[in-house]
Amino acid sequence: MPKAKTPSVAAVPVVAAAPPAPATGLRKVSLAGFAVQSPAGKTAKSYPLLPDPDGQVAEMVAMILDQTAQLEALDGSVELLKSELIAIAKPFYFQHHAGQHAVASSIEARTADGKAVRVGFSNSYRGTADEAALVSVAGDHAARFFKQNFEIKIKGEAIPEAAVEPLLAELQELFARHGASSALTAKATIKPTKEFHTARHTLFTPQQNAALDKIVPISASVKTKLGRGGSDDE
Repeated sequence: MPKAKTPSVAAVPVVAAAPPAPATGLRKVSLAGFAVQSPAGKTAKSYPLLPDPDGQVAEMVAMILDQTAQLEALDGSVELLKSELIAIAKPFYFQHHAGQHAVASSIEARTADGKAVRVGFSNSYRGTADEAALVSVAGDHAARFFKQNFEIKIKGEAIPEAAVEPLLAELQELFARHGASSALTAKATIKPTKEFHTARHTLFTPQQNAALDKIVPISASVKTKLGRGGSDDE
């Protein structure tokens, strides 16, 4: 008797599970090679309140605020006095060192009983954009002792998205080619060379140095803490 045929079962194809969709992240431009400054964190708008069952905290806070206000007022007064002392010391500084190569870093000022502070003049200057005024005073020495200093900043948010990477990869190309001219800003200033600080006293009269100081002010400070033997406490 012939065996009954077992009905064939159609093979069911095995469907592989779909891989999980990758997490969606921000599209970021590679800034490799650029110094990137991290954005500052935002301060919370509300804070937990310190309990003050006996009023001690409120009393301390009041004292802190009151004494801080007094210190700020005193600091303002001291800074004003320092500014006035510097204004008096500058003409003497230029007059005293006229024609000299060895220039003291500070001018000393004393009280009636011998206590002293020093007005220091460092080799650091603010820049100017007024080249004409500078040349009118420095004359032929302007080209030797002053040079242009500039910096270029790129405002990324003002650059069309499609042009960001090409601009970063090819900084030497004209920004106008990418329709992002407004994203490029430049700042230029003129500052003295390092040699100017000493050479100024042999090249210019005290009156000329005073005039130059109005254009490129010298950095000056009042030192109240003096080291052993009367030396500056750096």
